[in-house]
Amino acid sequence: MDDDASDVAIVGIGCHFPGGEGLENFWRVLINGKNCAVQIPNDRFDLSQWYDSDDSKPGKTYTAKAALIDGLNEFDYKFFGITEAESSCMDPQHKLLLQCTYRALEDAGIPMEKASGTSTGVFLGVMNRDFELGNVKISPKIINHSSSTGSAMSIAANRISYTFNFTGPSLSIDCACSSSLVALHFACQAIKQGDCEMAMCGGVTCILEPTVFVALSKAKMISPEGTSKPFSMKADGYGRGEGCGVVLLKPLKKALQDHDHIWGIISKTAVNQDGHTVSPITKPSMIQQEELLRKIYSTDTDLTSVQYIEGHGTGTPVGDQVEMESLGLPFHESQRALSPSSPWSPSLKTHLTKCMSHNTVRRNGSAG
Repeated sequence: MDDDASDVAIVGIGCHFPGGEGLENFWRVLINGKNCAVQIPNDRFDLSQWYDSDDSKPGKTYTAKAALIDGLNEFDYKFFGITEAESSCMDPQHKLLLQCTYRALEDAGIPMEKASGTSTGVFLGVMNRDFELGNVKISPKIINHSSSTGSAMSIAANRISYTFNFTGPSLSIDCACSSSLVALHFACQAIKQGDCEMAMCGGVTCILEPTVFVALSKAKMISPEGTSKPFSMKADGYGRGEGCGVVLLKPLKKALQDHDHIWGIISKTAVNQDGHTVSPITKPSMIQQEELLRKIYSTDTDLTSVQYIEGHGTGTPVGDQVEMESLGLPFHESQRALSPSSPWSPSLKTHLTKCMSHNTVRRNGSAG
């Protein structure tokens, strides 16, 4: 294997998505083409109070479905050295991240004791504040000393560093749909710069309350059926989903020396922003998407070697068109646009909707 000194290897994976925990269940959902959207149950919020098919009704959402995971509140707090009282104040997103981090270490064959004290960084994409928003509506009498840390975005990453005794950089990143992959970019940069010897990187989101559904309905960004249909004439918005995915990153050279199982290799990452685009702020910029692609697929990259591109797949007429056109131009210029071997650009949102961003490269900040 020809390895570049700056390449980063993925040596461990932990995940919990709709359809079950772990990679095997995730893969099973994909190969079976299962649509995981279900009617939102009352243990999330009272749908009867918030749903109306008439999109003109104020304070209502016109979708009643989302892709949800089972066992959201099943958490072995004692295993992670957390008290029952503190656990009751923790955002389920924090709990999922702890569980998936442990699974990623387990998948990599690294015992917690061996990882403890290492300069491992933690870089997470976290944008959902459902737990915090829901608690605001509850009586102030339940607020205690664990309430602030239980819902803080920063603690989502810091709690992992604390629990596993990781001493590398630890931060949560919120830049909307791009959060997880921007976190991946900074994790790779930190490894290359020597800020940490390994890095836990991932993203999480949990659906617990209806406010975001209402806002997305008013913006016409969400599918009435709760199902994403990216790159389709039937696209009518995206379907919301929840879940968590964490990967353990390591310099490729070190991973080879340690005889790690390598799931994949990250050669390049890049991030940019749309800048000032045509209104509204959520509308993506084709120019900046093209610019980012040109930066990634520079002169030292053979475009004929690209076999697969995972799309963002917003499922919106504007976002899908911009993404496909910006992807098409660099490949067209390399005279591959009409080639049967042109890279395929689907989106995992077809099945699981929006648990994480899955692009190879991602613009920072546009919900597109």
